Amino acid sequence: MSKYFCLIHQFLTNKLLLSCTFILYLTLTTTAIATYKPPANPSSPRTPTGSNSSRTNECTGNEKTSLTALAPVDYIGQTVSLQPIFAWFVPNSPSRDIEFRLYEYVNGKPQQVVKTIMQSSPGIMTYSFANKQINLAVGQKYVWQVALLCNPNHPSEDLIVRANIEVVAIPPKLKNQLLQTKELGKRSDLYAEQGFWYDALAETLNNSANKASTFKLLAELSQLEKQEASRKGTDPNLKQDLEQQALRLQEIIAAEQELK
Repeated sequence: MSKYFCLIHQFLTNKLLLSCTFILYLTLTTTAIATYKPPANPSSPRTPTGSNSSRTNECTGNEKTSLTALAPVDYIGQTVSLQPIFAWFVPNSPSRDIEFRLYEYVNGKPQQVVKTIMQSSPGIMTYSFANKQINLAVGQKYVWQVALLCNPNHPSEDLIVRANIEVVAIPPKLKNQLLQTKELGKRSDLYAEQGFWYDALAETLNNSANKASTFKLLAELSQLEKQEASRKGTDPNLKQDLEQQALRLQEIIAAEQELK
C-alpha cells in the first residue's frame, strides 16, 4: 500500500510540475530583470482602448491568440522617447495589410498625425518613427491604433486594437544612469523601475537574443491588469477589457515560447 501511494503521489507531483513549467520558466530564467512599476499617478485614457478581436473570423480562424497591443489598457503608458517603438502581436494567419495610425489630442479631440500600411507577419510586430523625420512632443498624449484589414469590402470585419501613450521629460537621474550603461538588459531595468513601459519594452525587443526579458515584462503587465480588474469599484466594461488583455498577454507569451 505504501509503495502504491508513493507512485500515485509521484504521478500527481510530476503532473503539477509540468503544468507549472511556464511559470517556473519566467521566474527562474529572468531573475536578473527588474520589476516593472507603473507610473505613480498615471493618466487615464480619454478614448476606449483594448481590442475588438475577441471574436474569431477569417483573419484568425480558430487561433487562440488575437491581435493585441503590447501596452497597458488601464492607464496611459509613458515614454521618454520622441521616437518610441510601438509593438503589437499578430496571430498566426495569412499575410494581410495592416494599418498603423497615430492620433494626438488637440483641444481634447484626437487628430490624425500618421497613417501607414504594411504587411502583417505572425508574432510580435513593431513600428517606430526612426529615420522618418517625425518626433513626438514632450507633454503630449497620443492614441495609437493598429488594424488588421481582414476584408477590404467589409471594414467592419477589421480587427482593431488601440492604446495610449504619453511623452514625458526624462528625469535627470535616469538620464545619467542611462549614459553610464550600454547594456540593453540594464537599460530595460532602469526604464521598468521608473514606470516607462514603452522604453523598457523597446530595449527588450532590441535584444532578440534574450526573449525572456520580453516575456517577463509582458507577464508583469498581465498580472497588473488582472489585479486592477479584480478591484472593487472597477467599471464593468473596463473590468472586461482588463481581463481580456491579461489573458491575451499570457497567451502571447505561450505562443512565442513555442517558436523558440
